[in-house]
Amino acid sequence: MTIFNFQFPLNFQFPISKTNSIPKSVIITGGSGFVGRHLVGELEREWPGVKLVVWDRPEIDITKPETYSGSLKEEQPEWLVHLAAFAAVGESFKQPELVRKVNVEATGKLLEEAARVSPGTKFLVASSADIYGRGFSTPLPELPLSEARPNSPYAVSKFEMEKIIEADFNDRVIRVRPFPHIGPGQRPGFVTADFALQIAAIEKGEREPVMLVGNLEAQRDFTDVRDVVRAYRLLMERGGLGEVYHVASGKAVSIAEILQKLLVLSRVKIEVKQDPERLRASDVPVLVGDYGKLNRVCGWEPEIVLDKSLKDILDWWRRQ
Repeated sequence: MTIFNFQFPLNFQFPISKTNSIPKSVIITGGSGFVGRHLVGELEREWPGVKLVVWDRPEIDITKPETYSGSLKEEQPEWLVHLAAFAAVGESFKQPELVRKVNVEATGKLLEEAARVSPGTKFLVASSADIYGRGFSTPLPELPLSEARPNSPYAVSKFEMEKIIEADFNDRVIRVRPFPHIGPGQRPGFVTADFALQIAAIEKGEREPVMLVGNLEAQRDFTDVRDVVRAYRLLMERGGLGEVYHVASGKAVSIAEILQKLLVLSRVKIEVKQDPERLRASDVPVLVGDYGKLNRVCGWEPEIVLDKSLKDILDWWRRQ
């Protein structure tokens, strides 16, 4: 467990007045992960004097309340941002029991334990737009769970997690359904990271100049992780408990276009080959989100363009 105390100038840039006060203390589960690290940086810059407590392995095992109950009782955080999850869609087919244990059972236990030892704590819980599944081809507003069509163990786990929240904890939770988010520091297993890692390795001469790819036809709504964590901060400042918000760009981009943009940035010529191991039958053809509700409540809109995200991702892998 890591504790941060920061003193930075607060930059008031937003046209919409805050409806919640800036918290004095926040716990972040999965705070050492991809999104968690960026969120810590965002809160460092924007919330002066906030006490940030990062929960992550090995000290904290989110599936074992005995590893965090004491911290929760001691800290009495105003907010707990729940990011810890089994997040790899492809891998979820290989380990469905673990996915459910981490994403569903552990989240339920966390909410129950907080209600017992820290009843004043509010939650921002990261779900996923993957719960929607197939058949949606236009920018989606926030749909009720009854319209969700999850089609992977990962998506099902997030769907079940949300059902627990709706049934028993809705009055203390903001749910976010982020669409795919990308950025520097994302680990392999996600499409932009996989592409950039391969390009960087080829440029270094560590592998042959051949790019292995999966399904290039799928279209996704990509948002830079730095915009995503800014949305999370704004929701803690202005969002409504019991509400659901999309974090999305509102634009569909094909995986083929992502690949082409990265290949243009490459310093060497690369051949592209499809790898059957990277194809998933459950791939949703098109999934795009409507961020209008988030914009109306928080004044949020995406600021970092896709080309910058991709350049930053590739440059990060070049430095590894």
